[in-house]
Amino acid sequence: MIDLIKVLLVQTLRNPTQAGELLCAMNLTREQGWAALFLACILNTLAYFASITLFPVPPEAMLPMMSTPVMVLVTLSSAMTVSVFALFWTGRMLDGKARFGDILTMIAWLQFLRVLLQLATIVLMFIVPGIAYILVMAASLYGLWVLIHFLKVAHRFSSTGKAIVTLVLATLGMTMGLSLFLSVMGVAAIGIS
Repeated sequence: MIDLIKVLLVQTLRNPTQAGELLCAMNLTREQGWAALFLACILNTLAYFASITLFPVPPEAMLPMMSTPVMVLVTLSSAMTVSVFALFWTGRMLDGKARFGDILTMIAWLQFLRVLLQLATIVLMFIVPGIAYILVMAASLYGLWVLIHFLKVAHRFSSTGKAIVTLVLATLGMTMGLSLFLSVMGVAAIGIS
């Protein structure tokens, strides 16, 4: 298992398309995929709170939903769950052929990589804080590139353009859905009414 993780890590950095193919070939069941995603969300929550414990954020700068571990875990798990469904169904609308488990596995893997990024960032914050910020920005951009390649592989798209359109439409759909949900819940654009 450790060897597979090493190969996946290297391939994700060097050749995201091949990493996507390896993830699809894992053929995880839905139960395994959900367990992996939830474990990654738990680890991300722990890494996030380790980070803000070591490098405190002023209370006024912290969002209320990011102030307790349970709220962070619920928020992150919910966002990742919605992302999996949105990326799956949006790709399907564009004639994608992905299996649900493939998208689930890919999002779980990206969340595990996010844990590694958070841990690397914590270490760099002690040594060279400026480099840590650059690493986060570069990794975020590269993460989008990796996700686009993963979507292309999972949905068996012939072009990267369709994967980009899938990502854009899924993001727009999630944004509109969140806006609608918040308006129904009574949250105004400038705050809670």
